[in-house]
This record gives sequence, structure tokens and C-alpha cells, in this order.
Amino acid sequence: MDKRDVIGERGESIFRVLITRKHPTRGYLFDHPCFLGEKKRTIDFHVELFHDESLVPFFFVQVKSTSEGYTLKECRLKVHVTATDMKRLAAYPVPTYIVGIDEPEERGYIVSANGECKTGFSSVCNDHPLNPNTLALLWDEVSAYWSAPNYPEFRSAFCDPKWRQ
Repeated sequence: MDKRDVIGERGESIFRVLITRKHPTRGYLFDHPCFLGEKKRTIDFHVELFHDESLVPFFFVQVKSTSEGYTLKECRLKVHVTATDMKRLAAYPVPTYIVGIDEPEERGYIVSANGECKTGFSSVCNDHPLNPNTLALLWDEVSAYWSAPNYPEFRSAFCDPKWRQ
């Protein structure tokens, strides 16, 4: 196993810990994230929401891990995602996200992969850290998507600001 594999596997483990952390007032928000990375191209995890209704809302995640740190000018996490991966993720008719993992610091940042960006990128913003507040917003966003009649066109709150330009 080479260094990149170790960083990647650690990143996946860090993601599991971060996404399943307990919210201080809402409790656990996400059920056991199911790793698909070896079975499914582009998608690493299928994550279900703890939900009281018969509907089981879920979303897909691609995890990108790095030990290279952040860009100097904008302090963006240095992770590489190809245009092909972005197009594949956006093609799924469910909420999809990229999570960049800062492996040494054990931090994660989430951005939408629902078609806002049509190209690849080499860094991701740190506007949406995987902390309890962001996890609650993510739960609300995914729950609203699945609760809406006819599953409307999806617009995520976790869009990288560079993609709005």
C-alpha cells in the first residue's frame, strides 16, 4: 500500500466519524454511511438520514483526501476532482456532494456536486466545515429534497463560491 492509499483510507474513516457525530440539540442526524467506493465508480458513500417517516432520504458523497494542506492565497483545501467525476455526480437524480478531507488535521469540508460546477477543480472552499451546524443544514437540505412533491430541481446551499462567478 502506498502513501496515497493510506491517506485515502484515513480520509474515508475521518468522513465516517465526522458525518456521524452527534448534534448538540438534534441528536444523531445520519445513519451508518455505507461505503461503495470499491463497487461504484465516482461514488464513495451512500448516506441515509435518521428520519421518522416511511421515506428514507439519502445522498451520495465522493470523498477526496489530502495531506497537502491549503492554497496560500485563498486558503482552499488542495483536492483534485476531475470534470468527468463532476459530470457523473451531477447526473444522479439525488443530492450529491464532494467532501474534502484535510487528513493531518482530521477536518472535512462539503460542497455540492449537483451540476453547479461543470469542470474539475484542484481545490475546494472551506466555507462548509463538517461541524454540527453544517450537518444540521445538510440534513435539512436533503430532507427537503426528498419531501418535496415530484423531486424538484435541486439547488444546494453548499455551493463553492467560485462556481457562482
